[in-house]
Amino acid sequence: MPLKLYERPNGIYHIRGTVQGRRVDESARTRIRSEAEAIRAQLEADLFKRAVYGDKSVATFAEAATVYMEAGRPTDHLAALISEIGLTKLSDIDQNFVDRLAKRMKPGAAPATLIRQIYTPISAVMNFVAPKLCDPVKFAKPKGAGARVDQMSPAEVEIMLGFLPPHLRDLVTFYIATGCRATEALNLEWRDVSPDGQRVVFWETKGGYARGVDLQRRARAALPKRPESGEGFVWLNSDGEPWSAYDSVNTTLKKHCSRRKPNGEFIPFKERANYDGPTFRPVHCHLFRHTWATWAYAVTRDLTLLMSQGGWKSVAMVMRYAHTASPDLAQAVKRAGWEITPRNGRR
Repeated sequence: MPLKLYERPNGIYHIRGTVQGRRVDESARTRIRSEAEAIRAQLEADLFKRAVYGDKSVATFAEAATVYMEAGRPTDHLAALISEIGLTKLSDIDQNFVDRLAKRMKPGAAPATLIRQIYTPISAVMNFVAPKLCDPVKFAKPKGAGARVDQMSPAEVEIMLGFLPPHLRDLVTFYIATGCRATEALNLEWRDVSPDGQRVVFWETKGGYARGVDLQRRARAALPKRPESGEGFVWLNSDGEPWSAYDSVNTTLKKHCSRRKPNGEFIPFKERANYDGPTFRPVHCHLFRHTWATWAYAVTRDLTLLMSQGGWKSVAMVMRYAHTASPDLAQAVKRAGWEITPRNGRR
């Protein structure tokens, strides 16, 4: 029978019926009949098209993202995308759509940011569900990305670590000491840390395979106290809860850096409104990964080390870190106490 509306005692309309053998019994989530009727009609049409023409005709980005996440794939930036384009049909997502979406969601953002937060996750989701829910896609990405690889100097890092609160300071130290991706650290559990804190294993990686990393002294010292249960996530926020996402880490970092001058001096609250001088540089989790990679190559001159510990799959991906990895940078890294050891064990 066709889909029909039923008004519940609380005034919210409900949709029930059967279309092409598929039973429907769900809320329209509205008390306005005209809105409920429009939802009912659209749902009935989509179910009919799905039955006649297949899933490709009506599958939405939210549907595809759900399949993608349930398969254990990386969830970085998907929440914002689902909120923005979740109801959009995959068949409507083309190059022009993604270009316009990037400008709308991230106005003025750098090309690398647009690629990381818009183009890459959309492509990953759609290609994961292809060819069942959509055709494979390959979007042209904004030009200018990768023109310059940014990194922090050891002096800048020490200033920053000096003003961050302990829970954030230790997490940032771990990022810089290991070169791990943002979500790899946040997903790290105590069961994946060796008993003496000498080694960790990242199981949820972008490459889809586990990666073990031996911890240098500063990373070991940054590890929180292991709970008596030996279970749970390693890195917690100021409320003692697991970080919800690395965007939360970036937001917190931005707050602390905006309150400091480049030398780390605190800008009092009453002076901030009229302060027009420079603040400490903006930092983010991905910058710490760039920093480790640049430092690691400066010290070791070993591209294979970068690939194995950093989780990159090709030499081309790590070659970009070789250009600024100078001998004087290597000496500065060593003086600051960052122990990056080549595979042969010699520093």
